[in-house]
Amino acid sequence: MPSIPFGRSSYERSEGNLPELPVINMYAEQAPTEKTGVVLQSRNGLDDRGADMGAGPVEQLFQRDGVLAGALFGVSGGRLYSGATSLGAITGSGAVSIIGNEVGLMATAGASLHYYNGTTLAAVAFPDSASVSKVLVGGSRFIALRAGTGQFYWTPALGTTFGGLDFATAETSPDGLLDALFIDDILILFGGETVEYWPNTGSAVLPFQPLEGRVIEKGIKATGCATAYGPTFAWVTNENKVCMQDENTVLSNAGLQAKIEASTDVRLFTFLIDGEEFLALRLDNETQIWKGGIWSEFASNGQDNWIAQCAADGVFGSAVDGKTLAFNAAYSDLGGVLERRFRAGTPIDAGGVIIGNMGLRCNPGQTPFLTGDYADPTVEMRLSRDAGQTWGSWRGVSLGEMGKYRTKVQWRSCGMASQPALLAEFRVTDTVAFRVSDVLINEPYGGR
Repeated sequence: MPSIPFGRSSYERSEGNLPELPVINMYAEQAPTEKTGVVLQSRNGLDDRGADMGAGPVEQLFQRDGVLAGALFGVSGGRLYSGATSLGAITGSGAVSIIGNEVGLMATAGASLHYYNGTTLAAVAFPDSASVSKVLVGGSRFIALRAGTGQFYWTPALGTTFGGLDFATAETSPDGLLDALFIDDILILFGGETVEYWPNTGSAVLPFQPLEGRVIEKGIKATGCATAYGPTFAWVTNENKVCMQDENTVLSNAGLQAKIEASTDVRLFTFLIDGEEFLALRLDNETQIWKGGIWSEFASNGQDNWIAQCAADGVFGSAVDGKTLAFNAAYSDLGGVLERRFRAGTPIDAGGVIIGNMGLRCNPGQTPFLTGDYADPTVEMRLSRDAGQTWGSWRGVSLGEMGKYRTKVQWRSCGMASQPALLAEFRVTDTVAFRVSDVLINEPYGGR
């Protein structure tokens, strides 16, 4: 059966008017049972957990076993929450960081640093009353970046106070520190132009020292643009590239880098689907998800972006209100539409091609509904005969009623196509499972 390539990874490049290949609310995974070896799966929808953190938006979430009985904390609408309980104000309007260890939790939003011991939230007496751009934990110490400088401070092990002389300066470059991570007993410091590695020495006097000869000559775009990912880390560089572990492992493409450059808000976070870790790049008007070399876009109906903007232990924070969210077992977002959409196509060099039929190799007959709107769900298709410059009308066909697993998902009498290319776009908005293994064209015995 002939097939045409379908987009497994989101691609958009306005320079040169190249055809766009969006992948919306779906993600690719390997499937050894399929000819292509890769399928597109639908992401699950999000549900309200019924544990709001005030009016929101929820800027950051934190949960870790062993920290304050494993409770879920968040900064929402400028206040620190434990679950749905407000603990007090967190000053500042910058990127939020929350971290904890055996003794308590610290949080900052780019201004004063705050400490919560399980009972009381109070401002930390930081040297010179300086602002803190990031707080993290390493070697049982709280570590804080002094905003606007190359300096970072630390507490004693399991301590909560920052001494005026307990600091060091990242000196490879005079650029200020913007972010930091602690991975495999190494403090990773992200400056505006360089990334430095400072291993834990175990010394009470100088607990971190620079690793000589290990400096990445690329910086970070902003605070909040670095995250641990698997055994390593990912970050958005000062050149608007998404990289992993080093500057040579670039995950992004030219089109995505142009979007990063144009975005005011850029942040990275991670989450799990079925035990697999995904990397989320959130921009002003879209959220791109990366896994295994493939990008897709997660979006929420009626919003200009995905409603989730941070995550911790399977819980997501809402970007529009104080709701905390979690994946459901269905295919709707907060009871509304969850549109899944992708494209397939092929260049046509010359002449015309009759399109007798187009079809999908997918998973028909999987609706859980016996009656109502979704008892006979549909998938829609529209065609572009000029490489995506203009589009025809949507045409729907059945995805099969419950148990009708041999339903042929096919559109007939699709006309002709010619140079420069044929593009087909497919979408499902019904609340049913939707998987795609292949896109077929002009199958034998199809057509009129």
